[in-house]
Amino acid sequence: MGVPVVETGPMTVEDFYVFTDARPDNEKWELIDGEPVMQASTSSQHQRIVGNLLFGLGQALRASSPSWQVMPGIGLRLSNIKRPEPDVIVRPKGHPKGDPFARDCDDAVAVFEILSPSTQELDLRWKRGAYTALPALAHYVVVAQDAVEVVVFARSMGFAERRLRAGDTLELPELGISLPVSEIFSDTGLL
Repeated sequence: MGVPVVETGPMTVEDFYVFTDARPDNEKWELIDGEPVMQASTSSQHQRIVGNLLFGLGQALRASSPSWQVMPGIGLRLSNIKRPEPDVIVRPKGHPKGDPFARDCDDAVAVFEILSPSTQELDLRWKRGAYTALPALAHYVVVAQDAVEVVVFARSMGFAERRLRAGDTLELPELGISLPVSEIFSDTGLL
């Protein structure tokens, strides 16, 4: 009979989809360097901030840049073994890859992550390096959920860190977006 062959290499995005299709719908997984990583459940504070971003960015994009759209919960395919799932992305309007059922895209121009204690190391190190390598990406934005603080990494500034606090405005000039930080933290109890 012999010894069966066991695949020990990194999981590909296609393997990842087979894997996640067999998992319960309430689980959120990302593919990090070929390894599936399950994300912890989000808090109501996290979801409130995501909602504020979707609302504020959506309004700004409709008013100034109708060729862009804001989306939550879609993966960002960075390579065949890297598929994180940002909290919010801004990408060209239309279906990713022309497919209305696409699970990922590779054309995000802005990526937003809400920082959680369990993901801060991943968000600030691995994802920063991975996202900023994406040719289309102009902005990587990390939002705290326990303090009024936003960190912006912009291609135009060499992806150097820029911190924003209450009273500041998040400016994404390539997209025509100007969003007060206070709107991102509306109804969070932090202002």
